[in-house]
Amino acid sequence: MPGLRISSSINLHSGSRENPVEYFAQGLAFLRDMGFDAADMPSFFFNALGDEPEKGISRIHQAAQENGIRVELCHLPFGLKPDATQEETELFNASVHRAIDAAVLLGVDHAVIHPHVPIYPIDEFNEKENHETVMRHLTPFAEHAAKAGLSMVLENMRNVRGPENIRRYCSTPEELCAVADALGLGICWDFGHAHLRDVKPSDWLRYMGKRIKMLHVHDNYPYHDAHLAPFMGKIDWQDAMQGLKAIGYQGLFNYEVAAYRIPAPAREDFARLLVKTAKVLLDMME
Repeated sequence: MPGLRISSSINLHSGSRENPVEYFAQGLAFLRDMGFDAADMPSFFFNALGDEPEKGISRIHQAAQENGIRVELCHLPFGLKPDATQEETELFNASVHRAIDAAVLLGVDHAVIHPHVPIYPIDEFNEKENHETVMRHLTPFAEHAAKAGLSMVLENMRNVRGPENIRRYCSTPEELCAVADALGLGICWDFGHAHLRDVKPSDWLRYMGKRIKMLHVHDNYPYHDAHLAPFMGKIDWQDAMQGLKAIGYQGLFNYEVAAYRIPAPAREDFARLLVKTAKVLLDMME
């Protein structure tokens, strides 16, 4: 199996965010210099484009051409509150629709979307009702993306640990696949979110198989979604990489780590560590 190309969220560097578009343009040069092959644009970018998205996207394309590294993945807006008002919901939905159009102009291969799912105590969780809620929320976005020619992928949710047993829809492969298949979407598999269910990675990877088009690679402990670098948490990476091998995964090996915790003087060393770590992980697939 050929080695996978390595990518990361473009906000891995420590430059100034005063001009967000320039911050992301500089991020492409940073990723190239650190040894990455591609970039993943976070949702913050779409909020920063303002009323002239074409201008900001043109600057990113220019930076991509100058640096020989492209934005191939992105994350659409997320974070709608479960108790959002109708006005807040409409504003959020409009932001997602704008981001879908911007993602097409950006030329990404896959755009991640979250299902809108609240957290319930286990005795109040209703799978059928949650499925219907997610379908109502996502269907307009899926239809828009399909019409625009954008590959939208659905991300698995984390099942937050707490003092009581709680449950969140789309935190299992069965639930995720039920929604993705119904809407004709691929899947973005987040290793850290899955680990909060404390399961064997390869079992779930085999269940989803070719549906997986994109990864969010990071580590954590089964009680905290910390977005650490691999081997700094408790995920069984040998098993995870064998799971990717078993399904013949050929997409980007894409990091989603919390780089903001790393001091600016150490950010380059951290980025190079991620590239070296990715190569160690990819060797596990041989």
